[in-house]
Amino acid sequence: MVKKTLGLFALILYCIIPACAQQTRQAWVDSVFNSLNTNRKIGQLFMIQVPAQTDAARLNEVRSKIKNEEVGGLIIAGGNPVTLARLIAGFQKESDIPLLIAQDAEGGLGMSLDSTLTYPSPLVLGAIRNDSLLYELGKNIALQLKMIGVNLNFAPTVEMNTTPTLHYQSFGENKFRITNKALAFMKGMADQHVLAVVKNFPVKGLTITEVEKGWPIVQPAVDTAQVYTFRRLFDGGLTGFIPGSTELPLFYSNMSLARKNNFTSQALSSLFTGDWVKRNMNFKGLAFTDMRNVPPMEEKNGEGLASLYALKAGNDVQLYPEDINNAIRKIRRQVRRDKQLEEQLDASVKKILAAKYDAGLWHKEVINTDNLLLRLNTPQSRLLNKKLQEAAITVVKNSNNVLPVSILDNKKFVYITSDTTQKPDALYHYLTHYTHADRYTLHQLPQLKRLAESKDKFTIIIGIYPQTTPEALSILKQLLGTFNRHEVILCDFGNEEFLRTAGQYPTVITAYTNTREMLEGVPQVIFGALAADAILPMSISDQLKNGISNTYSSLNRLTYSIPEDAGMDSRVLTEIDSIAREAIKTMATPGCQVLVARHGKVVYDKSFGYLTYEKKSPVTERTIYDLASLTKVSATLQATMFMYERGLIDLNKKASVYLPELRNSNKKDITIIDMLTHQAGLAPFIPMWPQTMKDTTFLPQFYSHTRDAVHPFPVAPGLYGSQAMKDSVWSWIIQSRMAEKPPRTPYPYRYSDLGLMIMQHIVERLLNQPLDDFLHQNFYEPLGAYTTRFNPLDNFPVQTIAPTEIDKIYRKKLIAGTVHDERAAMMGGVSGHAGLFSNASDLAKLGQMLLQEGYYGGYHYYKPETVRLFSTKMYKGRRAIGWDRPVQSEWNSPTSLTASPLTFGHTGFTGTCMWIDPEFDLVYIFLSNRVYPDRSTRLNTTNIRSRIQDVIYQSIFDYCAHSQ
Repeated sequence: MVKKTLGLFALILYCIIPACAQQTRQAWVDSVFNSLNTNRKIGQLFMIQVPAQTDAARLNEVRSKIKNEEVGGLIIAGGNPVTLARLIAGFQKESDIPLLIAQDAEGGLGMSLDSTLTYPSPLVLGAIRNDSLLYELGKNIALQLKMIGVNLNFAPTVEMNTTPTLHYQSFGENKFRITNKALAFMKGMADQHVLAVVKNFPVKGLTITEVEKGWPIVQPAVDTAQVYTFRRLFDGGLTGFIPGSTELPLFYSNMSLARKNNFTSQALSSLFTGDWVKRNMNFKGLAFTDMRNVPPMEEKNGEGLASLYALKAGNDVQLYPEDINNAIRKIRRQVRRDKQLEEQLDASVKKILAAKYDAGLWHKEVINTDNLLLRLNTPQSRLLNKKLQEAAITVVKNSNNVLPVSILDNKKFVYITSDTTQKPDALYHYLTHYTHADRYTLHQLPQLKRLAESKDKFTIIIGIYPQTTPEALSILKQLLGTFNRHEVILCDFGNEEFLRTAGQYPTVITAYTNTREMLEGVPQVIFGALAADAILPMSISDQLKNGISNTYSSLNRLTYSIPEDAGMDSRVLTEIDSIAREAIKTMATPGCQVLVARHGKVVYDKSFGYLTYEKKSPVTERTIYDLASLTKVSATLQATMFMYERGLIDLNKKASVYLPELRNSNKKDITIIDMLTHQAGLAPFIPMWPQTMKDTTFLPQFYSHTRDAVHPFPVAPGLYGSQAMKDSVWSWIIQSRMAEKPPRTPYPYRYSDLGLMIMQHIVERLLNQPLDDFLHQNFYEPLGAYTTRFNPLDNFPVQTIAPTEIDKIYRKKLIAGTVHDERAAMMGGVSGHAGLFSNASDLAKLGQMLLQEGYYGGYHYYKPETVRLFSTKMYKGRRAIGWDRPVQSEWNSPTSLTASPLTFGHTGFTGTCMWIDPEFDLVYIFLSNRVYPDRSTRLNTTNIRSRIQDVIYQSIFDYCAHSQ
């Protein structure tokens, strides 16, 4: 019974509330209307322009028309948003009746106002499959318009593209998709009380059936397909429309009428379409007419006559009227004589007042200009702009399923740009986030010819820009004929001439325009970081027809976005900058890289400072750092997890099971899991290198200053180690002392590098492959982690690698490109505990793979349960299997105290860290060379790494607080 009663009550409210709202609306309209005399009624028909040049004389002219003619509205032309907002607020105060304030802002305020954002063109929006983004666009633009006091938008454009061209002012050529997008956009605006007026109602011809006393009777001809969208918008409650105004075919029912007609086809279409639409399409809204398309009447006393004709022809609102004072006189005189025209005037004014009510003008809103530019250019607006453009990137050809590029290992990539002026080349910049690619321009013909003739197979990515000349396109066509054996991905950024021929190539992407967002987004679509889900909105050739769509899902590679896209506050996140600069200023490190990724999106990736304090070479995102002990988890532990998952090792078995040489040592009983959790009783540190020297002399049985078959292992520039030294290191590890402990008790936690050095031997013994080769083949290369490797000098110039220490004790020189850790150097740069190098971007790929429980780029590196097992805290200590963990609520935690208990990661002696937090879906990486030029501890004592991590979590908390 209670449920029935509540249901009935809800039904009553559902019926009563709209009825009450309608009564309130009508009461306000009637109240204002009843206060108007004839002059004031006529004034409501006019909307005049506020000039972009807001000098005193022009503004006084606008004020005069508001005060004396009491015009119904204003049209914003351009200028500064803050100035305009103040002007609009002043104009509203000066008007007794609230003013409709209009702007042509289909693409946002940036279409006419400075310092504001411009959104994509209708053509780009037409490629988007998800129309909810169009709703968000309408809503966002409406919110911006309201901030400066605008309440009517001449948008959306609903023209149908009927020619095979890139018609940027059209959603496309499919009437159903055009309609759905227009409705979504309109509803987004309406929900924020901004009115929509669509432009260019399409008339394809006019027939004059009669001319009575100089007044033509006009019958427009329309294309039913092109007016379909208008019908749907009319049914959806569209506020108003403006007829298209072009020179049209003009027909007469008999030739005598041609002599009687004094109107051009342009004037006829502008003046007479509104009444026809109302009568034939049941349109109840406002018919607008652009008086700039109606030439002045050449009749005697013709001043203001055009406005009278516009009213008589059934138009409600006149835009850009020329002579308002004379127009009011002409209309007033005619209204007194013509009762029907008076009724028509009253009906138009009431509709105008109703529209003002719908725009929220029944109560005066205060226009706040405080921080207006910041409120107009919010991160949310930038994010929407980015999402709109990414969603429009269209894969128009994918004949051989080249896209998305999922396999990166054993592939060579080349990038060719058709535009040599692109500096910096954003497309290439983002391509290199996913793989290494050599870069050429289209004019480097000798190199490209050698590329075509190469026996190697390449994946060639070609960027084609709007400014690419026909001559360059001809060169491209010839080149493509020689690239048959290679995979070629053609990326168009709005070159119409290329698109017309693009159907003959197997793999083509178009972004329609070369904005920064598109240049960043296309590489992400190529490599499957972003899904491909767009539709070609128009036919561009016989091969590329409207509606073509080659879609695919994301491969869960890292994407690049802004913090708000990942639920983080960008303003808070910028506090990282000041902490990083503090580290450099206090000489805690000469430079660093900081990367933050959340929800699979890199939202912060910055480089600070220089490679050294001499400030000659700045740190860039390509700078490579010595990871130090991050090697333990980023290298050796990955191989260990690989073997565990395949049943090659048992974590609870003794290491001596796999390494027989340990069976007669004091390490015969230590288990793998105890080594990986640092409670095997191993010595915390053994320097070892003094045993290879006599005083300051390098012993010849261990070292040589030239690289040869006996001394193949790099120790430092110009210094190489022998196999005998590697064998000796292993022997010294076996012979090393164990910690003392009471009988029948486990060893306590005691951090030691030796366990991971022993683990390296187990890996290489069981896999029958050097650790570095195995990891490169099975992890780093497939991940696209091009810089993540041991001995980087084999692949990269020393100028790209951050130097670590000026070693005054062991190697007696600057260490740059060879591993900082002495024992790892004695092992030729490849050791289980140190030796790995990387930049932050590539290391993040490994971190993200682990965060995604073994999945990345379309490939499962591990089962989820394997990642969970190794990252879970073991025993009573803070350690997981190989990984470090937070110490909750303790000052000596290696992480921020706000990190979740599920967090796992590691730090490195050179000033590095990587922390992965599954609860917050977060990867944080900090890389530095804090040991340059000597082993400064300032990075640790000032808690730079954990303080940055504090900011990361604070940005999440603040975003959540502001979103509620």
